[in-house]
Amino acid sequence: MQPSLVASMRRMINTKLQPTRVKYVAPKDQIQMWRIVRGDEVFITSGKEKGKTGTVKKVLRSLNSLLITDRNMVTKHIRPQAEDPTKATKIQIEAPIHVSNVSLIDPQTRQPVKTHYRSIVNATTGKSERKRFVVGTEVEVPKPKADIAKYKLERVDSPKDTSAKDAREVTFIPDINVPPFPSSSILDELRNPYSKFR
Repeated sequence: MQPSLVASMRRMINTKLQPTRVKYVAPKDQIQMWRIVRGDEVFITSGKEKGKTGTVKKVLRSLNSLLITDRNMVTKHIRPQAEDPTKATKIQIEAPIHVSNVSLIDPQTRQPVKTHYRSIVNATTGKSERKRFVVGTEVEVPKPKADIAKYKLERVDSPKDTSAKDAREVTFIPDINVPPFPSSSILDELRNPYSKFR
């Protein structure tokens, strides 16, 4: 290609739509076994928020990073919108923190600790479960419980819903004298006329 054509193509590409530098972690470098999940309380060990604690808001597995509620805040400028073209705003959002810069908090001592997974057999079910433990101790770090009420939706009956009475009604009673298939003339039409087993 000619240099002038390449230069003109570069000018046509909008850099806001095509960012010049994309954050990316190669699949071989991504963490396979995460010890930190959403809702965990963590201690920030390095960076501008060093020494503070916070709750994990989101786990960014593709970037090996976390979003921690109200920590590592940055200002984002928002362009004027179509409904109000004169108004441009600034908002504060959480920026990702690399997972190596945080550690889980021991539930008993409230100090940052290292953890590892251990397989434990459940006494009631007999199944093996993977649980997090503080390294070198028998202290379990439980995973936070999901807020089920937050995701629970109220069920509303609509006119097209089948009623419980109709759903329970028995509409088919098998009879040994009646064949389950249609009559033989319909079956003959469905058969392959070129089959040698006809």
